[in-house]
Amino acid sequence: MDSITNDVNVHKLMKVLNLVAKIILENGGETHRAEDTINRIAKSFGIEEAEGVVIPVGFFITISRNGLDSYTTVKRITKRTTDLYKMNEANRISRMLTEGKLNLDEALEELQGLSTRTTGNKWLLLIGSALSSGFFTLLFNGSILDFFISVFCGTIIQILALMLRVEEMFPLVMSLLGGFSISCIATASTLLFPEVSLEAVISGAIMPLLPGLAMTNAIRDSMQGDLISGLVRGTEAIIIAIGLAVGAGFYLKLWLLGGGLV
Repeated sequence: MDSITNDVNVHKLMKVLNLVAKIILENGGETHRAEDTINRIAKSFGIEEAEGVVIPVGFFITISRNGLDSYTTVKRITKRTTDLYKMNEANRISRMLTEGKLNLDEALEELQGLSTRTTGNKWLLLIGSALSSGFFTLLFNGSILDFFISVFCGTIIQILALMLRVEEMFPLVMSLLGGFSISCIATASTLLFPEVSLEAVISGAIMPLLPGLAMTNAIRDSMQGDLISGLVRGTEAIIIAIGLAVGAGFYLKLWLLGGGLV
């Protein structure tokens, strides 16, 4: 394992710590996971004084070498998504680094490659979103016809989500458009197939958009004593849920006002 005896190694270590924390936060990880990873890596290199203060929108890292020189970095997180592959890889690299199976240069190279890696196979995302929408509809007592309409809804919503992610659209806008689009497709399908269950189709298609991970992380962060992060993530989850409800409800209201023909 590298010895932190000069400024070059300290700067490499800081780069590694920054990249690990950034990858974890940008891809759906909890704040306490990022803090724990920072502290473990720093201590494995003999840094006795290492502090990582992490919130969902950024983090501060300070390390002190031999109680003398202090190094501090501040990083803001501007985008957040869910990519369990990147989170798992970041954890794997950090474990190998603390166990001495990787040196700083190797870890830095792997983390830089991981950070710039594009999100997983878009076709798999489309298929997963479509099928999950359909099977949720079946759970809500939908028919086979409702299943296929929900599959179509899930496909369209995932395409819309991928387009909005490229534009780095605010999650609330994505939720509003998602809920609106689902209601639009579901109600339009009743014109062709009057026996379609609107409740089952809308409920099933909207399920993949619900902020389950954000709410779970909010609870976990709060249980770890990180109330600020818990409040931020909880608020984010509530805003997304409200956006979905408003988007879906707004179009349904228009549809009813138009006599079911809008």
